[in-house]
Amino acid sequence: MLLRRRAASAYVRKLLYFAILCGLLWLLWMGLRGVMSTGEGDQAVEALNEFYTMEQSGNFGGSWELFHSQMKKKFEKSTYVQQRAHVFMQDMGTDTFTFELGEPQVEYDIRTDPNGEDLGKVYRITVTQHYKTRFGNFDIVQPCYVTQEDEEWRVLWIYKEKEQT
Repeated sequence: MLLRRRAASAYVRKLLYFAILCGLLWLLWMGLRGVMSTGEGDQAVEALNEFYTMEQSGNFGGSWELFHSQMKKKFEKSTYVQQRAHVFMQDMGTDTFTFELGEPQVEYDIRTDPNGEDLGKVYRITVTQHYKTRFGNFDIVQPCYVTQEDEEWRVLWIYKEKEQT
């Protein structure tokens, strides 16, 4: 009888060790997988972070390059660079800003304007820009959209018709 208990006890112990080993291997695998590959949402955030980092340093030409083709149709590069520099740096009297990016949220059936082409899967990320200007401190909060175009992550702003008041 004592021999059976010891044999059963040794079997349970081996089974427990095996389960713990499998659990540790699974945790290691999940951790490495998370470190090795970023998800699409993370890639969208990285692209938007790069866009606003360029804007923050006054590199409006570089940020324009990260626009989706639909945005590039709205703004010629030289016009965009000139207007962004004029509005933010000259009119507001600031040479930089800080910004925060919200969590990416997947959306579908998004168009840049009511007559625009459907973009498919996009990530909506709220951007908050913090300005210290000659007119005081204020924040601009804007939903931005990031999607893939030709395997590159591109930035969009959405234009909807003005609401009637």
